[in-house]
Amino acid sequence: MTDSSSTRRDFLKGRAALRAIEAVAEAPEPLQAPDSADAQSDSPEDNTAAGRQSAYMEHYSKPAMACQFELLFNMHQYPTAGNVTGEVFQLLDDLEDQMTVYRDHSEISRLNQLAFSAQVQVEPRLYGLLKLAKEIWQSTGGAFDVTAGQLSALWGFEQRSGSIPTDEAIKETLRCVGTSHVMFDDDQTSVQFSAEGVKINLGGIGKGFAIDAMASMLRMNGIRDFAIHGGQSSVLCGGDYLTNDGGDGAGWPIGLSHPVLPEVRLAHFNLKDRALGTSGSGRQGFFHKGKRYGHIIDPRCGWPTDHFLSTTVISPSAARSDALATAFFVMELDEVEAYCRTHTDVSAVMITGEPQLGKSAVDLVWFNLTDDDWQRHAGIQ
Repeated sequence: MTDSSSTRRDFLKGRAALRAIEAVAEAPEPLQAPDSADAQSDSPEDNTAAGRQSAYMEHYSKPAMACQFELLFNMHQYPTAGNVTGEVFQLLDDLEDQMTVYRDHSEISRLNQLAFSAQVQVEPRLYGLLKLAKEIWQSTGGAFDVTAGQLSALWGFEQRSGSIPTDEAIKETLRCVGTSHVMFDDDQTSVQFSAEGVKINLGGIGKGFAIDAMASMLRMNGIRDFAIHGGQSSVLCGGDYLTNDGGDGAGWPIGLSHPVLPEVRLAHFNLKDRALGTSGSGRQGFFHKGKRYGHIIDPRCGWPTDHFLSTTVISPSAARSDALATAFFVMELDEVEAYCRTHTDVSAVMITGEPQLGKSAVDLVWFNLTDDDWQRHAGIQ
């Protein structure tokens, strides 16, 4: 995309290009913690709920869901933050134990084992998440699909040993892919599958769902100003980051990095009572006959997609932001535009380009963002 005009009809808020002559690096996680979080004391980091303190922030971190979760609070603002964080991290453990497909006793594993043969009653909060997943599946035309995990396994991405399957194998796997196969009974809060072999995997939405639940618990305990990261690709910020002079920071500054040059910051968002999710395939994939195949697969056709280098979505919910970032990654740009046009509480930034060895050129296309929502860096206009 070479058009650098700042508007595309009244809806498309902007487009810009960055051209940096640098060595290509492995794509980073696009999101970074607020700058002030980098200032740490000499105390050692504790990866449980004990946490650490910096000159401006209190940090608490914990490994879960194959990533590192981190809670950030303004220094000295909440004396009870440490105690509440212990409860929040226990909730995180409970949710992972419920949603993971990698533990045979989890509720999702039980559902996958039994739901073709009979209706399976589901815990109400998890039932609500499954209903949300189906609503997003419908609204994105099937681009987000919690039953698509078997496609990832077919392509070898789960084993980190990617290879191209046969057309027949893709066709056979697609027979049991589609959230249309997931049937709900609201009176019984139960779920049943209409096709044999259907399996639900909440990897594209579960982390955001956990962050939403953690944020709700913080607010129930009177904590309004906070930031939560889940592996840096999922973020929810409540209230304000307080600046050095004690003034309100009008939200939290959350950085957006270049998808292939980790040292280049493209922009930062002013996130306040909003959640951000990002998707990209730069860190996982394989080459075959000179073509790279990323790990994000379009569940509608069964093949990896390469429309974008990364997609970032901001919405009121971390679960929705995570799911839409995945959906937008496999959708065409016009499809994303149409979605954002009818869902004005959703903002998106799409990064496209064709990075080459020794240089990288990317285009940014964004929807439903104003200058008050974000600031662009490194020559981005």
